[in-house]
Amino acid sequence: MREGYSSRMRALTMMRSGRFGGALTLLLPLLLMSRAGAEPPVYDSHSTSDAPCGVGSPPPGHRSPELQATAAGIQLTVRQSADRLCYVANGDADAPVIRARLGAELDITLRNEISDPSAIDAVSGPGKLTSANDPVPDSTDFYQVIPGMKHPASGATNLHVHGFAVPPVRPQDDVLTTCTDPASGPVGCGQRSFTYRYRIPRDMPEGLYWYHPHIHGEVQAQMLMGLSGALLVDGPQADARRAAGIEERLLIIRQTQDLDASKPQAAAMIAAPMQHEQDSQHSGSSSSTKHAADAVDTAHELLCTRNAGIDAISLNGTPVPVGDAPESAIAHWQIPAGSRQFWRVLNAATDAFLDLVVVDEHGVGLPIEVAAIDGAPLTDDSGASVSSGPTLQSQLIPPSGRLEFWISAPPSGIKMYLVTHAVDTGCAGDRLPERKLAVIEASAANAASAENVAKSANSASIEAALATPGRSAMRVSPRQPNLFSGLLARHTDRRRVIAMAEYPRPGADDQIDFYIAERRPGQVLKPYHMGDPPAITVRAGTTEEWVVENWTNELHAFHIHQLHFRLLEVDGTPVQDAALLDVVNVPYATPTGYHSKEGPVHPGRVRIKLTFPPQLAGDIPFHCHLVDHEDNGMMAVLRVTPVASRK
Repeated sequence: MREGYSSRMRALTMMRSGRFGGALTLLLPLLLMSRAGAEPPVYDSHSTSDAPCGVGSPPPGHRSPELQATAAGIQLTVRQSADRLCYVANGDADAPVIRARLGAELDITLRNEISDPSAIDAVSGPGKLTSANDPVPDSTDFYQVIPGMKHPASGATNLHVHGFAVPPVRPQDDVLTTCTDPASGPVGCGQRSFTYRYRIPRDMPEGLYWYHPHIHGEVQAQMLMGLSGALLVDGPQADARRAAGIEERLLIIRQTQDLDASKPQAAAMIAAPMQHEQDSQHSGSSSSTKHAADAVDTAHELLCTRNAGIDAISLNGTPVPVGDAPESAIAHWQIPAGSRQFWRVLNAATDAFLDLVVVDEHGVGLPIEVAAIDGAPLTDDSGASVSSGPTLQSQLIPPSGRLEFWISAPPSGIKMYLVTHAVDTGCAGDRLPERKLAVIEASAANAASAENVAKSANSASIEAALATPGRSAMRVSPRQPNLFSGLLARHTDRRRVIAMAEYPRPGADDQIDFYIAERRPGQVLKPYHMGDPPAITVRAGTTEEWVVENWTNELHAFHIHQLHFRLLEVDGTPVQDAALLDVVNVPYATPTGYHSKEGPVHPGRVRIKLTFPPQLAGDIPFHCHLVDHEDNGMMAVLRVTPVASRK
């Protein structure tokens, strides 16, 4: 099921221009210390007045602390150590994995103790250009392009529960009007703490979600400095795994730097406007006939760039090396011989894509079985559980995406590796080389676990939970419909086209403005600013299909809050049995040589189907989840009007 989608996306995003060559070996700070003969600091996640965010980095294979939601609620305090931010719970500065249940209440009190907002500003601040960029010229043929402005960091913060199907209104998942003020700095929120009260629907998909700040203009900086954590929502499938004694493992990928604040432009992938006009005249037609007034200006977009740097990422807080590195520098995990484990991967990076695969010591792919994507177990449109079957296909996970899968122990004495392949993000995108994330070996079978499984042998659901690759996926019941079941069967009330674009900002600051807007005559491309009115208004209970277009030279990741959707097409190719998603890769544009009615480029396109349940009425953001793109304007708001307001 997932394999067809992954192979198409890999072909689109990794074979158009080929993989980046020449892997650059970077020595991690942890390894640099050995060169100078210094010992790395002993890891201690205890938050103190001298070290609010603890000391050091956790060892490879570290497991984050877990908190179970209770009636008393969870207390999260945002603290700061110089250029580092952290979520502190129960005195521990290691962001907790929060576990809750379908149908339960989850109360989280967030307190803001940020002491130096200027440090956040330094992380998000751009480099300087030696001369100003030219503004995008006004043209009757193209949408008007309005430049944005730098957002100075305020130190305010809030909480977004990514993927939760809860209302976008206070005290639940409101990221547009709810925030908390820092201990030092501007005061605009009117409160230092706020208690979020989430009511998790019984019909929300069970699985892996996550939390992070969503203060527009500061999301990237606050995440790079350390603010993100995982949320696990349990239901019948989790109960069956637990009864069977199946071990679960959670992997959180974070990003700790972004080196592309300054992107000098190289040779253009897209020809200059004058050449286009000459070609139009030569062909006997005018540019105005080739480009209607609802066209996107691609000649002045961000062109191809020379990005030499490779951003640092971490796995459960431990730096991940690039290139050859000793196995002691990466996570080392064991699976009892002859058994399987249930692994969950959260890509909490700000803009790094993952392309995960399990390989042996010779680089030959080994099978996994995908169970859930973006928090939603694999089901057909009616809600019936389906199996992806074993696959050797690598799994492309965009920033904010999640993958849950079964993995079997290797033969005794054999190592296998969890790897993220290099990803081609386009000629204006980041460099993402191949990296080893973990080494996996078989261990002696755990007797206690084996006994627990044996005791449960008469349970049909447990037998299904222990199904070997090639058999049906774990199925607690024949059907587990959720809030978004029946989506494909629903009548489509309206179709829209949503365009993504980006242009260098004129002025002294090296900033890029990012845009997302519905394509319609007379549209104006304007970066989103807090307080902007909704870009789209829909009635609750209706269903729409959106074509999301990428007119840029880099890969984007489209995300919408509150909702899961079904992916129907990628660049015109139908997707069969698509999973429920809350984020999707949108392929970058490709040049056409002006032999297309679309002009000099063909945009990357995905077509999705989404519905707007009445219980989720309110203002729902949608944006690119490369969060520097979101911060610099590639965000808009969808207003879902409640049923009571229909006329």
